[in-house]
Amino acid sequence: MESPVLGSDDYASIRDAGQALADRYGMVTLNAMLERWTSFIEDVEDGFDADSAFDYPHDLRCRDWLAEAWPMLTEPVRALRDAELRALDARYLDATVPLRGAGADRAQPGGGRWWRHRRPRLVDGGEPGLPPGW
Repeated sequence: MESPVLGSDDYASIRDAGQALADRYGMVTLNAMLERWTSFIEDVEDGFDADSAFDYPHDLRCRDWLAEAWPMLTEPVRALRDAELRALDARYLDATVPLRGAGADRAQPGGGRWWRHRRPRLVDGGEPGLPPGW
């Protein structure tokens, strides 16, 4: 399948999404947030350090940004990056399990911010002191 050619409106939607979300997330780009999501997933796949467990919700902000930015992007941009995001989300699903007490519908795609209702499958370090639900 041939990649769509992006035009000025498409690039403007990426820029505008970054600007619209800058107050909450700082000025970032679509590429940067997809790279952060990738890097974070790699950390989770390798075994998440228990000492960083309380940073986990903050680390998920890159996926929050993607969820908020996605509807602001033009269809050609979403079409170009959708397979990448879906593949990353699938990797995250494989590397995580639902939080204890999280309803199954909340911890699966389609359940709002489903990624926030999951924790790493592999946690390196001790059990004491982990956040609730881990």
